[in-house]
Amino acid sequence: MSCDSCKQIKLKIGSPDDLVTAILLVRRSVEAKSLKYLGYGAFGEPFSRFSNGKCWGDIVNNYFACKSCGQLIHLRAETYHGSGGQLAQIAALTEKVCIDGFTT
Repeated sequence: MSCDSCKQIKLKIGSPDDLVTAILLVRRSVEAKSLKYLGYGAFGEPFSRFSNGKCWGDIVNNYFACKSCGQLIHLRAETYHGSGGQLAQIAALTEKVCIDGFTT
């Protein structure tokens, strides 16, 4: 279901530098109006708190959607134990999403 606008938005997160890259990629995409921020999931925190690529919490769990095709994008990482995460396309939301005020 992805389109040319969002098909390249994916990244395996295995290090803090990878997470910074993913966060800044998503932020630029939101600012460019190609992604819409949907909110954060369980144990996550608002994207606005760490969208500068600094000071994220133990769990990064944020959802976005492509403004062109509606493809859902999930940014997730477990940073406390260092088990990594990913920025990836998903088929559907599988949890309740909390909405915060990050401008989309």
